Amino acid sequence: MSHENPTPLRVGTAGTLNGWRVRVAGRIVLGVEVDGETYTWNEFHLVDNSGNSATLVFEEGEAGPEWKIFREFTPTQPMAVREAAAKKLGDTVNLDGSAITVTLVDQSEVLFIEGRAPEGVEVGDIANYFNADAGNRMLVASWSGDEIEFYEGLDAPAESVASAFGFALAPNSSAKSQVASFSNRADNNAASSFRGESGQGGSGSSGLFTKIVFVLLGGAGLFGAYSCFSGGGNVSRLVGSSAARATAPAAAPQALQGTSARLVGSTFTVAGNTVVTVIRTTGRHEQREYQLRETGGASALLINGLSGGAQEWHLLRAIPAPKELTPLASATKKKGEKVMIDGRSVTVADLFQAKSTSGEPAKAALIQYGFVARDAEKWFLARWTEQQIQFFGGSAIPEAEVRTAFGLPAAKTK
Repeated sequence: MSHENPTPLRVGTAGTLNGWRVRVAGRIVLGVEVDGETYTWNEFHLVDNSGNSATLVFEEGEAGPEWKIFREFTPTQPMAVREAAAKKLGDTVNLDGSAITVTLVDQSEVLFIEGRAPEGVEVGDIANYFNADAGNRMLVASWSGDEIEFYEGLDAPAESVASAFGFALAPNSSAKSQVASFSNRADNNAASSFRGESGQGGSGSSGLFTKIVFVLLGGAGLFGAYSCFSGGGNVSRLVGSSAARATAPAAAPQALQGTSARLVGSTFTVAGNTVVTVIRTTGRHEQREYQLRETGGASALLINGLSGGAQEWHLLRAIPAPKELTPLASATKKKGEKVMIDGRSVTVADLFQAKSTSGEPAKAALIQYGFVARDAEKWFLARWTEQQIQFFGGSAIPEAEVRTAFGLPAAKTK
């Protein structure tokens, strides 16, 4: 197995990350076992002259080559090793005052060290960890024995890393190339999805639209939030892979076709049932969607697993699309950006590509792009092709309420 450095970043290189002067003290190669094969990534140990440190992670993720920067943080809601070890994919955790979904649970091993690693890290070390996706950042818990540490991480666009450390990106390493490569691997039909049902070429904006969407899925980040690490503490344990590999379909209790139920004061009938594969900036998961008809004819969606959690349910009604949020305009939005939807200023929590199937083999899968936005009370879902866009708005619903409404047995407790 090769442990060669796949990047232009070298041990000993100095750089400035948005005003924070650092040096690459070491490079660590880590790995996990996936279906009998070893999946590896590189972690660069960054230090400054004051003793502060952080970890810059490079790996081949779902969206192609990815950079993320992590630093240690102290959760406002403490969690012991025993509690962390009990977490499973799709569970929720509360580390900083809000409940977020666990998107990956794994165990890593240190395979190789070049230069100086964080204190206490040696070849052969094994650590357990889970990732939790907070939309605009990644939270990681990592533990070995009785010690547990927590990290927060943000996407670092390749251009920002190259600029910070003074190296040139290879022709296939730019954000556009990275995500175009991801598109080809994720679904060879992605580009053709903008040609319309007839298969003919679309409008002249098709190429621009596709590039904008691809760049946002692969490169949008909040790198600037790490402009200063003063007092941030040392990263003494490695953070683990930040790539959430494909998860199993959301655990819908059963097909509910044709059944009716009363939710949030209205009566709905289930008119359809679709499984949607969602590729986001942080990984991939599958969710189950129930197309609902409200008494009076209005449409709505009941979604199981909007963020990947099996116990996560959202009821979203169809709402008018804001005039300024055309497909092209929506494709330019970034994570963390404010948008006006249904009279509310909400924050874009994530961007995605969605591939849905109707269960009818004769029909090709529909590929759309979109974003999820929210505030403290409401959730909004936007999905589009180049020709049209749909908006839905609503709120999260406790799983127990959904099961009671449809007369389903209570969920099994862990």
